[in-house]
Amino acid sequence: MAYQIGADGSVALGPHSVPVPRTISPEARAFLARLPWSEEPQHDGPVPMWAIRDMVDQQMKRLSDVTLQQYPVAVDEIEIAGVRCHLVKPHDIPDEHRDLVLVNLHGGGFVLGSGALVEAIPIAHQARLSVVAVDYRLAPEHPFPAAVDDVVAVYRALLRDHGAPQIGIYGSSAGGFITAQSIMRLHKEGLPLPACCGVFTAGGDLDDLGDSAQIFTLMGFWGDRVLPSHHDMSEIRAYLGDADRADPLVAPIRGDLSSFPPTLLITGTRDALLSATSSFHRALRHAGAKAELYVFEAMPHAHWYMVHLPEAREAVDVMVRFFLDRLRASG
Repeated sequence: MAYQIGADGSVALGPHSVPVPRTISPEARAFLARLPWSEEPQHDGPVPMWAIRDMVDQQMKRLSDVTLQQYPVAVDEIEIAGVRCHLVKPHDIPDEHRDLVLVNLHGGGFVLGSGALVEAIPIAHQARLSVVAVDYRLAPEHPFPAAVDDVVAVYRALLRDHGAPQIGIYGSSAGGFITAQSIMRLHKEGLPLPACCGVFTAGGDLDDLGDSAQIFTLMGFWGDRVLPSHHDMSEIRAYLGDADRADPLVAPIRGDLSSFPPTLLITGTRDALLSATSSFHRALRHAGAKAELYVFEAMPHAHWYMVHLPEAREAVDVMVRFFLDRLRASG
């Protein structure tokens, strides 16, 4: 069933209409009235996400620049353990935050997003601490576990100057999945786990994204971006390659989550990964791990990228409070 978005942001599904909730901000209503993929170039047929990498990376660079104007910080390109990173630092770091650091893993479907800082900049500014944004290797050129290898290498290097209780790891979408995979890998290698992590609009099993992804695919909703994980053009297939999809290092939800650090999960009711995020939250709680879930009404995938939205600022505030509470408690 195809959908149409009305001028007021409502969604028409055949003869049925889903109105925009009155509880969201005027800015969010205006945002929902625009097609998220309206700027994507037209092609004769479907193309894989990595084929439009250059175009999307340019968009992400512009978005990072806009974010930097709203949240001024210092940004330096650095290398840690042979991995390209960006060090994002607020202009004023209080003494009690100087030894704290967050590691950010950007989104981009595992195949694009290099150098994107829209997740790192607001957190560094609002939390007043340093964020290391890891420019992990991308699929299909570098399938699993290349990205996780990069994250682990950076984390090992940070442990030389920081205690594990002074470090947190977080990411959105692909970065959220890689965050969970990295925690499982750190645990397997016997490394001390970080004080906390953020798994935002992501989950613990790339082979089963759950009910919401299936519904959105049937509707062609939000740009028809949810492809079956074995599809030739699926970014998930490109990322996982020949990896065993039942391996807990690949699908953390299938492993022992009892040692997982305190985790914050965030999604929205118009996010195709709503089910994946909420299912991972339940799995963490079932395992006895500490986990908090926030679901934003009517918000689409990674809505905090749209920094002009009040709901985006609220999500950033939730993230900052969670990270600071956990880092302070553990530091």
